Order: sequence, then structure tokens, then C-alpha cells
Amino acid sequence: MEILEGIHLIPRVRGANAYLVSGDEGIIAVDAGLPGSAGRITDYVESMSCRRSDINTIVLTPSDIDHAGSAARLKEKTNAKVAIHEADAARLSGEKECKAVKGVLGLFFRVTSVVMRFNRLKADVLLKDSDIIDGLTVIHTSGHTEGSICLYLPSRALFVRDALVTDNERMPSLPRRSMSVDMNLAKESIKKISQLEYSVLLPGHGPPIEQNASAIMKEFVTGF
Repeated sequence: MEILEGIHLIPRVRGANAYLVSGDEGIIAVDAGLPGSAGRITDYVESMSCRRSDINTIVLTPSDIDHAGSAARLKEKTNAKVAIHEADAARLSGEKECKAVKGVLGLFFRVTSVVMRFNRLKADVLLKDSDIIDGLTVIHTSGHTEGSICLYLPSRALFVRDALVTDNERMPSLPRRSMSVDMNLAKESIKKISQLEYSVLLPGHGPPIEQNASAIMKEFVTGF
């Protein structure tokens, strides 16, 4: 489903929302969903009359299984390079344990990790704040994980990922405390991205905000 010209939300990807961005150098995949989602991503690319090998970059916005679980398989299918913030790279490769999740969701992720194999991989590109990768500006938004990032297309779109979530009314809300390594940092990150200007906000969980997104965000942050 095309949200903006050149930006697609891939339907039926399990876990976090996965997006495609068409650029001059090829297609960027923003996250890859739970294990088992790679085929849905490549099928969608082919439905665009493109080749799966046109995906040249997979940007992982955190290292969590619901965003990165299919990254290794998608890399195999496309030969794309994998990029992640340097602070999350060790969790992606397995050199560091997965983020601890509390409560019912913690149980879900523990069961998921047994049922769905999370194939670890070493990133090809380590990102830092303000880096530009294939036209997308990296914004370090720690709080959900140490190395969580947003991706920014000035004046057009903000891939906000898990910095916040949206509800069925397409309104933003704070991420779950049980899913965040530092809730205070998460709030500071939201304030940081609320200063940007964009028309569309693209979350990791929940529907996109497709109109007046930056104005809605500015109003949202006044509540905390």
C-alpha cells in the first residue's frame, strides 16, 4: 500500500510494520518483521514490477525480534546490506542478550523466541545520529532500546518506529513501559522528534498518521 509517493507499507507482515522506500540507488526496506516475513516483503517488491535484488539496504530501527526477526532471511534473498545503530548491533549479532521485556509481553517474546527462530546476523553498516543512509536521515531516539532510531525525510515523512505507537484513531501514544529500557529517555526522544516538520508519521505499531502529523506530534508532547 503506497502511503506517499515512493513509500509503501507492506501488508500482512507479522510483528512490526515494515516499509519500502524507493530511492535513486534502489529500494530501502525499513525493518523486516517477525521470522517468516521475508517472503511477504519480496513478494510485495515483485508486485511493484521490481526485482527482489532491487532492495539494496535493510535498515533495522531497533534490534527487537518483531522488527529484525526476518532480516537475515531477507538479506539472503536480496543480498542487501543491513544497517543498524551501533548501540543495538551487539543484540542483533547475538553478542549481547535480547532486551529484557517485563510482564505478559515478556512471556510472549520468550515463547516467540522458542517457536520462531531468530537468526542473528552481523550488520554491514553501523549508524550514528545524523548519518544519512540512502537519503534517509538517522535520528537516534534511545529509550525503547539503547540504539533505537527514527528515519527522516525532511518535510515529507518521519519513520517514528517504536519511539511511540498509534491507536485506531491514528493518534500517538507513549510506548509501553514494559517494552522500554528507559522510559524517561523515551519521552526525551519524543520531544526531540516533535521539533521536526513532516506531513506523514510512520510508526512501527499502529496505522500511519497521514495528515498534519508534525502538528499532531507538537500537541501530543504538551501533555507530558
